[in-house]
Parts: sequence; structure tokens; C-alpha cells
Amino acid sequence: MGPRQPAARKRGVRLVSHSTDSSTERITCPAVSPRLTEWVPALLAKLRPYTERTIREHATTDPWRTSSQLLEEILPAWHHTDNPWTDDVAEAVAYTRAITALALTYGDEPTSTRSPYHQQRYTNLTDTVTSIGTGRGPVNAGLGALAKGPVTLHRELDDQPRALTLLLDGDEWTSLTDRRTGVRALAAIAVLADGFDVRLVASPRVHRHLSKRYPGWSECHLDLTASRDRSPHTDHPTRTVETAWKVIRALDTEPGKRRLLRNLTHEYARSYRDLATDHAVDVAEGTISRYVLDLEARELVTIDRRGQYNTVQLTDLGDLAVQQCLDDTDELVHPDQRRLDGSLTATPQQSTSTVSPRRAGEETPTPDEWVAATGNPDADADYVQWLTGPANTQNHLHERFSTVAHDDAITLVDDQLHSFDDGRVAYLSHTNDQTLVVLQWGGPLATLGRLAGALLSEKALSKILTPSRLGQEFEAIADGTQAYPTDRILRRGHQVGWYSDSETTYGAWRERITTVRDRLLAQVAELTDSDDTAARSDLFEDLHGLIASATQLYHAAGIDLTTTIRIPDTDALARNPTHLQDLCEFLAKTAPKQSVYGIHSGYRMLFEDRPAKLCRRLPAETDHDATIDLTMSWVVAGPTITELHDEITDTLASELTTVREAIADGTETAPTLEIPVIDGTTYPAIRRVIDEIAMTHDAQWTPRERQRLVRLCLRSFGPADTHQACPYDVVASLLRALNESRMPTLAAVERAAATLPSERFQPELTPTATKLYATLLRADGPLGRSELIEQAGISASSYDRRLSDVRDLDRVTPVQQGGHRRWATTTPTPRPKTPPVTAWLPANSDRPAPLVTYRQSTTPAGPNSSLPDRTGRDNRGRWDRQPPIAILTEPGGDADDTTHPMTTTNQSRQLNSHAHQLPATRDHPHDTMTPTPHPTTAVATPQTELPNGGDQ
Repeated sequence: MGPRQPAARKRGVRLVSHSTDSSTERITCPAVSPRLTEWVPALLAKLRPYTERTIREHATTDPWRTSSQLLEEILPAWHHTDNPWTDDVAEAVAYTRAITALALTYGDEPTSTRSPYHQQRYTNLTDTVTSIGTGRGPVNAGLGALAKGPVTLHRELDDQPRALTLLLDGDEWTSLTDRRTGVRALAAIAVLADGFDVRLVASPRVHRHLSKRYPGWSECHLDLTASRDRSPHTDHPTRTVETAWKVIRALDTEPGKRRLLRNLTHEYARSYRDLATDHAVDVAEGTISRYVLDLEARELVTIDRRGQYNTVQLTDLGDLAVQQCLDDTDELVHPDQRRLDGSLTATPQQSTSTVSPRRAGEETPTPDEWVAATGNPDADADYVQWLTGPANTQNHLHERFSTVAHDDAITLVDDQLHSFDDGRVAYLSHTNDQTLVVLQWGGPLATLGRLAGALLSEKALSKILTPSRLGQEFEAIADGTQAYPTDRILRRGHQVGWYSDSETTYGAWRERITTVRDRLLAQVAELTDSDDTAARSDLFEDLHGLIASATQLYHAAGIDLTTTIRIPDTDALARNPTHLQDLCEFLAKTAPKQSVYGIHSGYRMLFEDRPAKLCRRLPAETDHDATIDLTMSWVVAGPTITELHDEITDTLASELTTVREAIADGTETAPTLEIPVIDGTTYPAIRRVIDEIAMTHDAQWTPRERQRLVRLCLRSFGPADTHQACPYDVVASLLRALNESRMPTLAAVERAAATLPSERFQPELTPTATKLYATLLRADGPLGRSELIEQAGISASSYDRRLSDVRDLDRVTPVQQGGHRRWATTTPTPRPKTPPVTAWLPANSDRPAPLVTYRQSTTPAGPNSSLPDRTGRDNRGRWDRQPPIAILTEPGGDADDTTHPMTTTNQSRQLNSHAHQLPATRDHPHDTMTPTPHPTTAVATPQTELPNGGDQ
């Protein structure tokens, strides 16, 4: 019998004794006590030389760039601005920066040769590296930082797991009185096992003690294998899921604990007090702590006890248990059964609040189809649902709806949308500082009711307007100056209603506001089709007050609000004067009420004329040229909604100019309220969407590339004769392209756009031609006739009829392969620059004259010209919504939008031939509006934004 060979290294925990094959050499940590702060820093100090050596082997550039590259591997979403850093992520980033600097900047350099600055910096970096995850690191993060920092770093970079040997201090463990201290230490060992081969040395007495006092942990890590030298905590995914199942199945008679788990997340922590007020948890406040402690003992959650209020979040094991072992009703389901069900029919919804039947033979629905599939509230669907997405797909619905909205404005978006299965349903979506409401137009009263129901729904109160965000006595929203008590700021500043002296605590206010909400929603159901004018008028007033109170609270809590109203049949609405007037008046009367100036209600400052209400205001000082902000931005989407731009603008202008008499005659000063009505499909709007996504996702497109992206979107998502595009399709295409590459090219974006439904991509083509073109864009190489027919899913006759439409496109080109003609798409090339003709126009106001650039073109110089443009379409009446040929060029504009400081005689002649066609409102975008009676009067502003670097 030959000598025993060392056991192969595997990630996990293994118990080592004299009879095992595992060695205890290399990184060894003696006297490991239950107090992790006593041994984790020592272990990290011993691990540090190995970590630095590994980093030097992978380094390709300077420390900062190398650490950024490492973070891309261990924390792929670390740079995404839409996901705020938790403490563990922040500390993991600090650790990665510090260990990389130690490895590449200092290395083995003697301490005595360093300057005082570098000696201090070296000390600080060392402290950061050895304190991570102990609660004493840079941001006092817990074990999540240890998992996301050194553990993940070694798991990703080490060719095989590195062995760590931990020698347990028997006396310390057996004499420990606080069991929770031991739980945290064992949790730290389990975290290390995710990235290392952890070898535990313990005497039989200590082993028996662990098995008795910590049975769950011992069963998971020490006792579930035939050999004591192996651990179930390995890289094998099935065993990991089985471990989660073994832990959570003990909760089969504990529905409250399962509900609690379902409403926790792995990404961020929730406070006990928020969980106690969460209707989905439905557990008494005194029971929350007991449940959480039990779940912590099972290693399903981790507790942060450092702050004023304890917070809890799922561990990796808990997250796996929730995802794999709980169904949508919080019942236990074996992972094998879940996988079997998933292979037979995909889960129709991720959210338990959204129940949508799956259509037979249906592929993954488009985002709009998914939103439209609301389910039936009379059955088992909710009236207010979370805005989720199809399972196993990238969920970008929140960004899809939020990106198109302009701040403090009403944005109109032409979109071929599907009607909701049930129009009574409204959707909510929430990030840390932004909340979206998506609902369907059902008339002014019903729509107001749906909006109020969503903003103050149990979901919103449980997950958004929580005690942690507002404060138990609303102290979290107090004015920074503390000039007034909080209750006075809310009641007489923000004008929050239903907030009396007996409702100044969160619990009392929530009970009162939900009672008011339920009463008003019941009246909506009764009066929607009623002829009782007086009752309907009172209900309108109450609903407006309820929504204004809600939006003021969202604003005071630092949450940006956006409401999207979907109108599936705008043509029918436009043909009915009554329905059209209802929509226009709804926006004109509702939007101004959601306004704020500092801590003051904008509506009370400008429009309120009832003496009793005016007396209940805080004193306000108005700055010169001050403007009022909206507490909620609006998006109205429908097939042809932009054609109603003028009607909406006119109605809004009429409403905004009817201010209080004291303001109109100049007796009282007040800020100006401007609510632009913006066409969200034009060149400047699409450019803004691209800029927004580039900033959010750190896409470093040059100005020239962004300009070309705008042109591509205008060509791809709108008819050729309109110079418009649906911004929802722009967002979907850019996000899909960014999922594949951090810096997608123009061709990559168009390839992503080709995945959209045929009615959305290249709408000027027939559906068959669009399928052919999309197939060519997505293909890896040239395709022949039979391949195109098969991959596009069309018939041979359709191919023959529509091939001519496709081959005439700029990017489609024939190639010869093996004597056969095939079709391919070429990489788009930028069009050559056309030298601009420039001149300074005389100013007709006190402001400097803008520098105006005219592109050489065959189109008429003035967009209001009566001559048809190159598309044969009359261009009159679209000045405020179509990209004009005249372009304002400012410092920092697009790279190709250059201007010449001097003009030649010929250039001057060309300028003179065009100058008289410029619209009179070039320097005064408000001149076309109804004059306001006073400088402080609110005005409605049409879209006058000019494209920066646009090109027709």
C-alpha cells in the first residue's frame, strides 16, 4: 500500500483530524474564537501576500485601472449609477482599490524608504484590507463585504481553491454564553468557504458541541457526506440547492417566516419597523424580531445591528432558498419540481401581484404585451401591481418608462401600444429615488382614482413611503433649515391634507390616509358613470387633494415621480370632441396641482383663491426669476398622441394664465409655473434619450457617434416622411446592445433594434421585408435564398415579392460565394460632412444673437415654408415639433457642427436668401403663446428645443 495522496482541493468546509488526508500547511489561523473580530483580521493579514501576488500576475496597467478591471470581474454592476451602493459593495470596492495599490505601488518596498505621506497611506491601506467584513472597515459593513471582496476576488482569480486552515479554540467555543456571537463566526466561515478550501481543526469535544448548539450549520457543512473530509458546500450547483432545500423545508409549518423571507432581498437591507408595516409580510411587530433571529440561526438572513434600527437581508443561501424553494404563494416546492414545471411552461409572471395567463404557443412576450397582460382583478390579480418583466429576460421596464420622461413637463409619445386586459389595473415601479406609475386612460374620474390608488396603495406604503423613509414622526422630511416644526412644514407648507394634530405619527397618518383612500375609491366606482354633477365635482376635488398630498410627500421624501398614461386608441378619442376635451382638461387641471416651490405648494401660491385656504400658508419669499417645479412628471402615450399637441397646449395655457387676481394685477409676487408640452418623438427628444442612457450606463459615445445614433433611430423607428421615432424602441434597442457590449457600435445597435417586432422596426417596410432585413442584420454572415426564407420564417413567394424592397436599402449588398449570390449587410459609414454656411444674425432682443448654421440641402430653408419638403409632405405647422434646418451651435456641441468665424460674399448671399424664412419666434419661443397678464403669471410652453448637431 503506497503513501496517501493529499485530498483534492475543493471549495467548502471540511473537518480535519489526524485520520484525514488534508494537510494544515500554508495559511493557518490559530486560536479561532467565536468573536470574528479577533481572528478575521489576522487571517486577512496572512492572506494578503498571496492576494498581492495573484494581483501582480493579472495586472496589465496602473493600479487604478487594474483595480477597475478586477471590479468588472468580481462586481459586474459596481459602476451602474441606477443601483446605489450598499455598504458591503462600497467596502468591497474600497478593499479592491486598497489591495491593488499595495500590490502594485508598494510591493516589497522597505517601509524606511517611504515618505511620511506614503507611510501613512500604507498604514491606511493595510487597515482597509485587514478590517473588511468585520464591522470595523471603511463603512462598517458586515460579512457581505467579505464575500464580495477577498472571497470573490480569489474565487475568480485562483486557478484552484486556496487552502485556509482554522484551528478552533475549544475553551472559547464551549464556554460561550451568547449563541448569536457563535452564529456570526460560523457564518463568516461559511462565507470564506465560497472562495476557499476551508479546513477546520476541532477536537471531538468541540465538534460535538457545535453539532449540539449549531445543528443547522453543522448539518450543512460537517455531517452531510459519507466522509468527514468532504463538504457539501462545493461548486456543484445541485448540492448548493439541496442545501437550501434542507434548511428551508423545516419552515413547512411556519407560513409567517416564509412570507418574511419572500419580502427580503439579497441586495439591500430592510429595517424591522418597515417589515412590521409591510402588508405583504403581515406579521405583528413584536414577532418580527423573533422570526428574524430564527432565520439568522438557519443562516437564511443576516442582521445588521450597528445602526439605530436593526436591518435584515437575505444571505446567499437565503436568496437561493427563496428563488428555488418557494413558489409565488410562498409555499414550499422542491427545486426538482420547480425545474420540471419550468421546462413544461415558463412562469408567466415574476411578481406575485401580477397574474397573467400564458397564451398557448406564445414566445416570450414583448415588453408592451407583457404590460398589457394585467390579469383579472375580479379573479386573483391585484388592482395595483409591480412592474416586472418576463422571467429569464433582462428586465428593463423601469428604464423603458422612465427614460422618455422630461422633468417637470408633459411628454407626448407616439407608440403602437396594446390595450390593457383590464383597464382598472395600475402598475408601480420603484428604485431608491424614483417611482413610476403606469396606467390606462379611462376618463378623468376613473384615471384620477387609479392614480390615487397606486400612489397610496398598500404596496407603495409598504415598500416606498415607509417609516424609514419618512420617519416615525415624519422627521426624515424636515426642511434643512429647521425654520419650522415638521408638522407645520407638512400642513402649511406642502399643504398635505388629512394630517391633523392626532395624525402626526406615521402609524396614525397611514391609518387615516388608507381610510380616506378606500372611501374615495368606493365613490369612484359609484360615480364614474353617474349624472350627479354635484357629487362628481366634490369627488374630483377630494381626489385632486389626495393626489396632491401624496405627490408632496413623495417630493419631500426625495422621490422623483413619473406617471405614464396610456391611450390605446387616440384616433377615436380625437374624433370625439367631448372625450378630447376631457383629456385636455384632465392634464390642465391635474398637472398644476402637483407643483412645489421649496417647501410650499405651487398651486396654493398661484391659483388658490379661497380665503380660508390662503390663510393656512407659511410665509414665502420669492427670488427674482424664480420658477415652480412639478412634483410629478407626465408622459402620455398613444398611437397618434403628438397630433393632439396643440389642443393640450392651448387648454393648459388657458388654465395657467388664470391665476389669482392679486398676482395678475401685480399686488402679490409669486414664482412662474411653466409646464412644457414636449413631443417626445423628435430629433432633440431622441438625442436626450441617447444622452441619458449614455450617462446612466457610462457609454462613452462621441458627439459624432451620438448624432449618428439619432439618425439611425429616426430611420429605424418611424416612417421615413416624419423624422420621428418612438423613444420606447430607442431605449429597448440601446439597452439590448449595452447588454452585449459596454460600447456598442452603430451596427450593434441596429442589430439589437432588429430583434424588435416587425411593426416597430423599419415601419415603412412591409412586415415581410422587415423580417428579411432583420434576419440579415442578425446573421453572422451572408445568407442565400433558402437560408433567408427559413430563418425569416416567410414563404418563397413572399421572398420573391419583397426582395427588391430589401436590396434597395443602403446597408444590403449582394456577394458571391461559391458561384451563388448571397445577401449581406455592410457596416454603416458616416456621410461626408457638408461645409456649413454661417453668419451672425442681428439680435432682436437684449440677449446676444445666436450663431445659426444652415446645412446645404435641397429642402426649403424655412420649416414653415409652404413648399413640400423632400418627402413630398407639407411642413407647415410643425415648427415646434420637427427638427428645423436651423441649428443653434453652442460651445461643447457635436464635433462636426463647426462654424466659420467669417463668411464670404457668396455665403452672405445664401444667408440673405434664407434669412427671411426664419420663424419670428426664433429668439422668443413663447411669442406664439397667449400673452400672460403679469410677469409672474404661469405659462404653458410648447416644445422649442433645437437639435444640437441635428441633421435632416
